[in-house]
Amino acid sequence: MEPVIEAKGLSKTYRIYGNPYHQLLELMPWNKRQRHHAVHALHDVSFDVKPGECMGLVGSNGAGKSTLLKVLSGTTYPTAGSYAVRGRVTSLLELGAGFHMGFTGRENIFMNAAMMGFSRKEAQKKYQEIVDFSELGEFINAPVRTYSSGMGARLGFSVAVATEPDLLIIDEILAVGDMNFRRKCVDKIFDYKKRGKSMFFCSHSLYDVRQICERAIWMRSGRVQLLADAVTVTNEYATYENKIADGAGDPVPFRDAPVVPDRGVDHPHIVEGLVIDPATGQARNRFSPGDNAAVRVHIKNPKRERLVVAVGAMRTDGSLCFGHTTQFANLPFDFAEGHVTLYLDNLRLLSGEFTVPIWLFDEHGVHRFQERPAAQNLIVANRTKDIGLYLQEHRWTLEPIKK
Repeated sequence: MEPVIEAKGLSKTYRIYGNPYHQLLELMPWNKRQRHHAVHALHDVSFDVKPGECMGLVGSNGAGKSTLLKVLSGTTYPTAGSYAVRGRVTSLLELGAGFHMGFTGRENIFMNAAMMGFSRKEAQKKYQEIVDFSELGEFINAPVRTYSSGMGARLGFSVAVATEPDLLIIDEILAVGDMNFRRKCVDKIFDYKKRGKSMFFCSHSLYDVRQICERAIWMRSGRVQLLADAVTVTNEYATYENKIADGAGDPVPFRDAPVVPDRGVDHPHIVEGLVIDPATGQARNRFSPGDNAAVRVHIKNPKRERLVVAVGAMRTDGSLCFGHTTQFANLPFDFAEGHVTLYLDNLRLLSGEFTVPIWLFDEHGVHRFQERPAAQNLIVANRTKDIGLYLQEHRWTLEPIKK
């Protein structure tokens, strides 16, 4: 099958003029001077997106991500190269993009449907579905200019997914909105993937890119720095950013997931997290390397949703020493109330005091319901002369060279 997106040697150069008159002067036949400064936003960008694939896009501000998305969406044209986008495309590049601020939400729904090629009758069939998903209620009849950023995100995403595009281009939509709406977006995205649709997903949340995308592109200075599987790309990009930040800490998968402040009792939540002695089940937080330790998490789940739990150990400088999740062990659960226990057999950490963060996710590991630390820090007291963060299993050999 042909790729949904096929880009070959895309380049985009912007001309920056000191003032509008310089642009006019440059067009004059007698002008001999270049009166603009060239900014190369894209350089020879080539890639393809297969049918049913979700491609991620990461990179620092100014790397060329937005320009690439605008080219693929048809809102700007490349200076060189070619690209093909096959099928019906819907783009969510920024909040309110494609909306008329003076029109009501209802009027914008019908306007967007018309631009997508829907008849009035087809748009009326979709209207109630869009309103229900957005949960805007009576505000659907208010002008869009009166909407908050969250309300704008609700309407934009609801219109985009209701049009059933073959390709959905998304830019940071999961960074906006309350907990319930973000959860609905995640569920819709995974449902979209199950039905074989394609996505081009741009985000600064490396966690979201790892969880949602199969492959990813790292853009740097307008070029494709790396195109590979999503885990490899996000790890390489995080390492690069950490070097620039001069040891600011590793943006690990759990720590850069968006924080959800809502702690409503109707939602899944962590009641308590304890560091315990696995032999007795009693609370204990002082151990030595080689001891067996465990972290027991008490969870309430009133709606019996499928959940996963992650547990880590973090140094005081913010470095995550390890992070384990039931998702990677293929152990989602849906009980109404219970305990999830992580057993740390033969503890390898050396001396130090470590906080024990606990995360509660949905079954996809994307929507984070809650994050909280265990009641006590984990304290490891080393009785040997070994140095470092943890004790790696190792062995030595001695091989003298005979002369």
